Amino acid sequence: MGELRNTRERINVFLFDIRERFFRVMNILSVVAALTGVFFIIRFFGFSPNEETTENLIFQLHRVLDFFLLQFLLRVFFDFNPREFLRKNLWESIIMLSILSESIIYFIFGKAWIFQLTQLAGMSSHGYFLVVQGIFWIVVLRETGRASINMSHLHISPGALLALSFIILILIGTVLLKMPEMTYTSISWVDALFTSTSASCVTGLIVKDTAEFFTFRGQLIIMMLFQLGGLNMLTIATFIGSFYRKSGSLYTSSLLKDVMDTDHIGSLTGILRKVIFYSLSFEITGVILLYFLWGNQYEFQGPFERLFYSVFHSVSAFNNAGFSLFTNGLFEAPVRFQYGAQIVIMVLIVVGGLGFIVLQDVFAKPPYQQIQKEYWRKLMVNSRVVLTITFWMLVSGAALFFIFEYNNTLKDHSLVGKIVASFFQSATTRTAGFNTVDTSLLTTPTLLLFMLFMFVGASPGSTGGGIKTTTFAVALKAAWANIRGREHVEVFKRNIRWASVNKTYAIIAVALSFLFLFTILLSLTNPQFSLREILFEQISAMGTVGLSLGITGQLSMSGKIILVISMFIGRIGSLTMVVIFSRRIISGSYRYPNARLMIG
Repeated sequence: MGELRNTRERINVFLFDIRERFFRVMNILSVVAALTGVFFIIRFFGFSPNEETTENLIFQLHRVLDFFLLQFLLRVFFDFNPREFLRKNLWESIIMLSILSESIIYFIFGKAWIFQLTQLAGMSSHGYFLVVQGIFWIVVLRETGRASINMSHLHISPGALLALSFIILILIGTVLLKMPEMTYTSISWVDALFTSTSASCVTGLIVKDTAEFFTFRGQLIIMMLFQLGGLNMLTIATFIGSFYRKSGSLYTSSLLKDVMDTDHIGSLTGILRKVIFYSLSFEITGVILLYFLWGNQYEFQGPFERLFYSVFHSVSAFNNAGFSLFTNGLFEAPVRFQYGAQIVIMVLIVVGGLGFIVLQDVFAKPPYQQIQKEYWRKLMVNSRVVLTITFWMLVSGAALFFIFEYNNTLKDHSLVGKIVASFFQSATTRTAGFNTVDTSLLTTPTLLLFMLFMFVGASPGSTGGGIKTTTFAVALKAAWANIRGREHVEVFKRNIRWASVNKTYAIIAVALSFLFLFTILLSLTNPQFSLREILFEQISAMGTVGLSLGITGQLSMSGKIILVISMFIGRIGSLTMVVIFSRRIISGSYRYPNARLMIG
């Protein structure tokens, strides 16, 4: 026994010298294997192969799983305590054991036992491929979680990593949407890129009718894109990686702070799990309610289509994406007057636009404690500012819309319908992009109101875009403090740091600069449209809203590219975009003499 222990110690010493290089090589090979497996899956879903091709794809995907099995066995071998490694990775060990048994039985008997089970269940080879694909995704997600722990080795700033994650998602979505089985007729690369960007950046602007142009598979891809884009790929990757550690590293905490746009991050694992929990909870609730509230005027092709429409619109609403499976959006005649469904979608939009940090703060206490008088005071100042601004923008927007459009776009609604439609448009205008009225008929005052709301957008750390409600609130507070001659900016009896005030000014200045630049470029490349139409379209793109006056599909190729860039910048944040490419100051301990300027 002692000799065996000594032998193991000598092996550990030998492995220690090559362990780091080995895992570096294995991580690279893992990425190659994962991409290869994804290619096989794309081939299956994008081209609808026959039985023979499907069997070949299954065989090839199995070999990819064999690589991950070999990698797992090597990790066990290289670990200093293999028994403890297996204990800590019990579920992964079980999955790898099933892959091992599947491969051994296949090479000995020529038939896989999981395949036999799927046949007994009445599934075809296509169904078996789905089972193998499910195992593949579980393994890849585990590898993603392991890789997310070591993201600090990339030496990339959180802002750059955030931008890179969206670029990768957009490119993957573009390739997927270009597949033949995703659309009924061929789609150009520019239109595929535009649709992927609009979905990934949860905007909702469309150049092709989502309901008529895309197949069920294409619509499913679009839904997956705005679900991943709304939650953010980095949040999901860090969430998976959090299962490998009870508490995140300093880098992942810093990354999450940048992604969620907040300084209030406690337990990394806790906040990530709550983000996923809140998202799924509200979306599932929305699905159930919408399923029964669509009414019977729209002729669904059975319960499955009704369910898919409910899932699609619930996910789209909570993520403030604005995509709809109705050709005319929620202005479609059968659903235009379904006020119950509109209220559900409106609530999902507002909740999704509050931000996950605010949701965590609001729901941190039991319901019976939330009705107490001290509850409001115990909320974080950030939460109180977000809730206050959201409330007043929602109410004021609804009131003004009700007044401006009473005898215009609201004339066909009852009094209750006018009120619901007014609140709905006030909510959706800030980031979601759904419409229950004909936007092309809106009056000029309403369009100006919409432009302001789209520019402000949702709240920090949410699924929406814009300069954010807190930025708008701080700007108003700072201006009021300046007018009254106050030296400090205060909110809810708390002082706002000048660094935050300066950041507010920077965000607004940079956003306006991008808006001005892209509006000029759109005017030059699309002179056939009026300034009102172009400005509205541009603000909608940068605010990741998705409302349009009907010119999106008629834009030139260069105009679509400009909007693609605008949606991307609007999603990651204009200031973040500038900071990525700016030169950071290493030392700022010196100070120049004061200058005297005449301001105003």
